[in-house]
Amino acid sequence: MSEKSCNTFQIGLALAGAISAGAYTAGVLDFLFQALDEWERARGKGDAPDHRVRLTVVAGASAGAITGALGAVALARGIQPQKFTADEESNSYRIASARYQTLRCILPTLYETWVTRPRLVAEDGGIDFLSGEDLKDRGDSVLSLLNATLLDDIKNRALLANGGEQPAALPPYPYVADPLHVYMTVSNLRGIPFKVGFGNSTYGMQTHGDRVHYTIAGLGNSNGLDSDWIKADKFLPLSISKLPNGGPNPAVPQDWDQYGTCALASSAFPIGLASRQIEVPMDQYDGRQYPIPVPCGVSIKPSFPSPSTRNFAFLNVDGGLINNNPFDYAQYALMGGAITEKSEGKRADSAIIMVAPFPEPPAFLPEGQPGPGLIDIVSALFPTLINQARFRASELGSALNSRDYSRFLIAPHRKLPDSDVEQRYTIACGLLGGFGGFLDEKFRSHDFQLGRRNCQAFLRSTFGLPEENPLSAAMEGRAQFRISADDENDLPERYPIIPLLGSANDEVPLPYWPRIGQAELEKILRRIADRFKAVAPLLIRAQTASPLLRAIAGIGLLLGRGRVLDYIRLAVLSDLVRRDQIDGWELPTQMLQWLDEDWREHQGNQHKTADDVRQVLAELASPAFSFRTVGGIAAKTHLDPRFVAEALDKLCNIEAGKPYAVCCAEQEGEEKLFTLASRKRRGFRALPVISTIGDWLEAPATDLNSAGKRIGN
Repeated sequence: MSEKSCNTFQIGLALAGAISAGAYTAGVLDFLFQALDEWERARGKGDAPDHRVRLTVVAGASAGAITGALGAVALARGIQPQKFTADEESNSYRIASARYQTLRCILPTLYETWVTRPRLVAEDGGIDFLSGEDLKDRGDSVLSLLNATLLDDIKNRALLANGGEQPAALPPYPYVADPLHVYMTVSNLRGIPFKVGFGNSTYGMQTHGDRVHYTIAGLGNSNGLDSDWIKADKFLPLSISKLPNGGPNPAVPQDWDQYGTCALASSAFPIGLASRQIEVPMDQYDGRQYPIPVPCGVSIKPSFPSPSTRNFAFLNVDGGLINNNPFDYAQYALMGGAITEKSEGKRADSAIIMVAPFPEPPAFLPEGQPGPGLIDIVSALFPTLINQARFRASELGSALNSRDYSRFLIAPHRKLPDSDVEQRYTIACGLLGGFGGFLDEKFRSHDFQLGRRNCQAFLRSTFGLPEENPLSAAMEGRAQFRISADDENDLPERYPIIPLLGSANDEVPLPYWPRIGQAELEKILRRIADRFKAVAPLLIRAQTASPLLRAIAGIGLLLGRGRVLDYIRLAVLSDLVRRDQIDGWELPTQMLQWLDEDWREHQGNQHKTADDVRQVLAELASPAFSFRTVGGIAAKTHLDPRFVAEALDKLCNIEAGKPYAVCCAEQEGEEKLFTLASRKRRGFRALPVISTIGDWLEAPATDLNSAGKRIGN
């Protein structure tokens, strides 16, 4: 470690893809800058540690790219603390004896980017994901299922100057490097061609994992990165001095607009959000650095055909498809090739902080799934590719080493006050594969505050160095900053790299778990139906010019629209129920008593909770099946079949009219079949003859091995 670095610790951020859970990542960044700024204010006063921390690189994918890119812009606008409203203060756990934060954020434009603006339904009648601005003047062309022009609106609002309060602090910031390096991963649909030599021949290949590299000058006033890797890499320069500063008709400069578009390209989730085109100078690929070991003197060069232009234009979708966590770019930018030698506690002078909003593992399929059918294989292929892309075998060894001080992780943790029990579901935006956070602003607000709270806990109890590190030696004897030893994770006593001072030391309150109301959900479902009605015919017309084929497809759409919308309704409801995020589905007292007394008493150590009962209810609400069996639910949820059977029996005895009431349809010689009482046929469709005809035309789907058999009501 050089003499210069003994007093300075460099950090890089690796921000993973998250879709709507980017609100959590935004909260982490918001508190990180609060802590750094409060420390800077306390410097030279009292016993505040006098070492320095410098943010040098931010690498993001998908939602992480938007958070990193627009977070830097928000910081350029200045630190502008905003206090909780009275309603927000009352919507969180607070202990009278504790001192709590009064601030909901310090970067209001980042809060707006992730909490206020990205909504499925705008209560003020403005632009949202279900409005039709993207369909105007486009003929039959449809770019995405959701209205992605909302993202352009969010980008423009972030890049234009806002008329907020006078900032408490303005750049340049001593805790930010000058320049700050920003990487955003994208999935380049055009591809980058290469030729690789093998002996006396060459082998052609092509990669679609691409990235853009920007440097932002003027945000910090500390020396930037000096690794050979980053010095050799190509980049696109920006300066915050060119950001618009208000005026009657402010305009975003082209280079900053392209910067924002790159963030949108990285987050363009296929089908759901529109793809984005990027155009960069061709020389950005000549001599580009790659985050892999390369022999000295060797460079990796693409093999483009003779270019007809000086720029390379390419269409992009979500960067998370190929590189959902650009840890490698942050690592190489910060440390170059000296990764291993900088991981030891006594030598560490830099570290990557990875923010990963999804701590819940992907669903593990039960035995026999997916099936061998063509549709089953196609349906399983997309999540298979994503899961494999996120599995980084090269990182496993280092990740398992608790004494590696070059990498740290901030992931959602949610424990109720005075409890050591981790809640099963930690982020409210995790439902519907990450899209569910757009259902309600309360979900995104919860995750933003949880990100702030988790970042505070991380800085207070995890992000530290052992006593033998030179940086820690300067804090020797300051017991108030000491981090206790962690025997469970084999970690010694440490000193914090970023101490919590001033307002950053006041506890960030834990917000209550948010739920959406039934009326709010029905409004969203109506808007989804309107969007479907507008988009579906355009998709049909775009596929063929034949009047006959269009007519046939239109009839099919008319007949199938109700089924599609019902599938969407049940899919949304199922996940809301599973995660306890909808009002009216709170379990009755008798169910809770059964869990606390009967099941625990009679089944020994097989402790079950209300979350397990909700898993059963969620399976009954699943659009994949009309009726479920005990065995089918147990296989899908990995719950004990005895528990599933008893839970269903209890739910069948719930009074009629409750949304979680269950009914049983039993056939002689067959397994019992269950469904939600609300899904039973009613009125005209329940008449015996009509019901029989309906079953003959299409038998209700069950999870029996003999799927398709007629089922009585």
